[in-house]
Amino acid sequence: MPSLYVLPFDHRGSFKKLILEHGGDITEAEKEKLIHYKKVVFEGFKKVAEKRGVEDLAILVDEEYGKDIHKEAKILGARNLLSTEKSGQDVFDFEYENWQDHLLEIRPSYAKALIRVVIGEDNSLQNTRLKELSDFCKENEIKFLIEPLIQPSKEDLVKCGDDKKRFDIELRPERFAEAVREMHSAGIYPDVWKIEGTETKEAMDTCSEAAFEGEAENVEIVILGRGESMEKVEHWLTVGAKSKGVTGFAVGRTIFAEALLKLRNGEINEEDASQEIARRYEYFIGVFEKAKS
Repeated sequence: MPSLYVLPFDHRGSFKKLILEHGGDITEAEKEKLIHYKKVVFEGFKKVAEKRGVEDLAILVDEEYGKDIHKEAKILGARNLLSTEKSGQDVFDFEYENWQDHLLEIRPSYAKALIRVVIGEDNSLQNTRLKELSDFCKENEIKFLIEPLIQPSKEDLVKCGDDKKRFDIELRPERFAEAVREMHSAGIYPDVWKIEGTETKEAMDTCSEAAFEGEAENVEIVILGRGESMEKVEHWLTVGAKSKGVTGFAVGRTIFAEALLKLRNGEINEEDASQEIARRYEYFIGVFEKAKS
């Protein structure tokens, strides 16, 4: 099984704030600017692809600002992941009412669903939609990736002294496992889990073991970056790389945000920005492969 090193830049609301410095309605000119900046990120991806080939590499980009990038990725032979969720929702909903048509038109390697989960709350509507998406992907030979962001309940926050960092360390791995079991019970078995990094290998093992329960076969896990520092992401990849099923990462803002900010502010040109993005992408590939071996 090849590794899966995903460069995600499917951000929409946060991407508008990064490039345009606001998150509201945009003009056509602003939309074109966002499309252009996403192409700068893709140029960085292509620089890495030229060096090492595309077998282990993949992009995750939205349709709104990245439709042409999906076409180019296919020509390049790289795996492409398409986001399906409406941005910024507490409960998963589809970006488009006719989401099936959009998936069939783009034909991504993977359909991706970002979800927010609070254990103890009613997740039945979200799970119904995820099951519908999962079934459609299986019927149409599109792989399926779920990115569950585990949110603390009020009771969890009380246990952790209202400290979300403590929740991340002390409770989130087990809450992730509970979320996976809940989705498995609803018949949802994605091909890939895109999950938040953990401080220890033991915590990642807790997540991994849950992912492989039930009918799960050949499931993969990629570790996401959460826009954290280079040092923090390096730690997460290093401790998580050896856990069962972990085949790579999906690190986006930590790779591209600083370069795009410098470009936006006129501190560097587009070539320098794409070079910096390529350098950071390669760096994390090296970190993961060293830890894995």
